[in-house]
Amino acid sequence: MGPQTDSPVFDGLFRYCQTYTGGSIDGAQKLNHGLTDVAVNWSGGLHHAKKAEAAGFCYVNDIVVAILELLKYHKRVMYIDIDIHHGDGVEEAFYRRIVS
Repeated sequence: MGPQTDSPVFDGLFRYCQTYTGGSIDGAQKLNHGLTDVAVNWSGGLHHAKKAEAAGFCYVNDIVVAILELLKYHKRVMYIDIDIHHGDGVEEAFYRRIVS
């Protein structure tokens, strides 16, 4: 992470991460409590971020955080990545749990 990477530091980065990750957590909580049947975070989906590494303009992997929230109430969660390329951060987070 830095000025010469694909995940540059910028003013407001921390707040940006809080906002998009919070949206995904909120959606997962609403699903868990039956307050909605569908939740979409148009600012989320940052599937490249790893546990200790930003990558591909992804700083916090909100998908992983949302799935962990859903797993508090559900035995299994299906995640379908509709992006054109591989969501390596999500795969790495759940590598031992993946059913393909």
